[in-house]
Amino acid sequence: MVSEQAALLSVNEISKSFPGILALDSVSLTLHAGEVHALIGANGAGKSTLVKIIAGALQPDRGSITINGKTFQVLTPLLARKIGIAAVYQEQQLVPDLTVAENIFLGKEPRTTFGRVDYRRMSAETMELIQTYGLSIQPDYVVGKLPLAQRQEVAILKALKEEAKVLLLDEPTAALTGPQIAFMFRLIEQLRKRGMGILYISHHIDEILSIAQRITVLRNGKKIGTFLAQDVTKEVLIEKMAGRRIESESRFSRKPPGDVILETQHLSINGKVEKASFVLKEGEILGFSGAADSGCKEVLRSLAGLYPIRSGGIKLFGKTFRPRGVADTMQQGILFVPEDMRREGLVLPFPFPKNITLAKLQKVTSRGFILPHREIQAVYPYVSSLRIVAPSPWAETRILSGGNQRKVLLAKALFTDAKIWLLEDPTQGVDVETRQEIHHLLIEARNSGKSILIFSSDLEELLTVSDRIIVMYKGRPTREIENPATVTTQELLSMTLGG
Repeated sequence: MVSEQAALLSVNEISKSFPGILALDSVSLTLHAGEVHALIGANGAGKSTLVKIIAGALQPDRGSITINGKTFQVLTPLLARKIGIAAVYQEQQLVPDLTVAENIFLGKEPRTTFGRVDYRRMSAETMELIQTYGLSIQPDYVVGKLPLAQRQEVAILKALKEEAKVLLLDEPTAALTGPQIAFMFRLIEQLRKRGMGILYISHHIDEILSIAQRITVLRNGKKIGTFLAQDVTKEVLIEKMAGRRIESESRFSRKPPGDVILETQHLSINGKVEKASFVLKEGEILGFSGAADSGCKEVLRSLAGLYPIRSGGIKLFGKTFRPRGVADTMQQGILFVPEDMRREGLVLPFPFPKNITLAKLQKVTSRGFILPHREIQAVYPYVSSLRIVAPSPWAETRILSGGNQRKVLLAKALFTDAKIWLLEDPTQGVDVETRQEIHHLLIEARNSGKSILIFSSDLEELLTVSDRIIVMYKGRPTREIENPATVTTQELLSMTLGG
């Protein structure tokens, strides 16, 4: 049982509105020392808004925050850090051109007696932190060149360096694979036992039930309740999040796939992939499963024209194909949807309809000019069918929830009429209901003749939507699963880890 005397943080009747949206409506909760307190809700429920208010990144319209007995009407990021609050957001606040050490010490660099930055000390102290928590990064790694999972490690290490008493984690495992998630859980438990209070946002109910002591549910900006993790089930929490009962997913009905439309022959990518050969058929979902160093993402990105191919060949629609860049692959009917949608997939300041039409502007232009009314008419069917929720038809993409931003990316894929979709973690950071909606969309696209290559760190997702699965280990394909229905999540994880 969590002790009330150990309260670190109290959120008191917080409300926050954006144009056309009441994001939070008089929300209150407490966080205690040595507690993992999970915050859950559907996309757009207000979770990330609340975390940003606690961290000082947003200011509330009403309410207050109390930490260590002192109450604040408004926090700034600097003040929040000074009083012991650190945040790791879903969209990581890191400088890509700086090293790991430079990011961790940014604004607090140690100095020599001559006033210069003491890089040697900075590197040594960063290495000490890395070794203390058993991380897999190095002080001199450039952050922008790291995969998303390792950037997550840097963001958390930066928070730990600040010796925070309260740690806010927004979807910390969204980009992680099985072993990395297990490591993250061990780190969180280590921090909890040291007396840190952790407010934890995730859409993965199973992981929440395994690590949280208490769970607060938000729905449409309102607090539904706070529950002891030991007293609730996954089904109860999902029902409270959605406001109705949601049936669990089952295998989808599918049409048989057609002829081979893409084939790789001994595909090699410098230092990442060696002699990967596989085929993709028309009207098929081909899943890729692998750890961070497996080469799965590199295969997809090479087909998208983002990574150069060292050797091997590709046949597309029966003809030899050598990707010369993203524009080239798009002209050939291939569309890539990255996992890091905010940095690579979307133009956040743009209205969301423009993100949907951006890849095929000729559909909404006349004599070289974009016609706004045609743009709205063109995207409306996708907004309706995908249930994209926005405060207005021209709302900026950045103010949409993570789940709705994912839907915008998939609407873009539908709008372009691409024949082949290359997807990285297409449901990363979305709620249970949106996840099911996206899965149905993928099956519908597949049954209409689209061919989909999907890498997902969510093994259950791969088993649910894939017709076949290729397992990669350290840059090489090691298994091909012809019938995913015959494989369990644990068996797939074992294969992924080289078993």
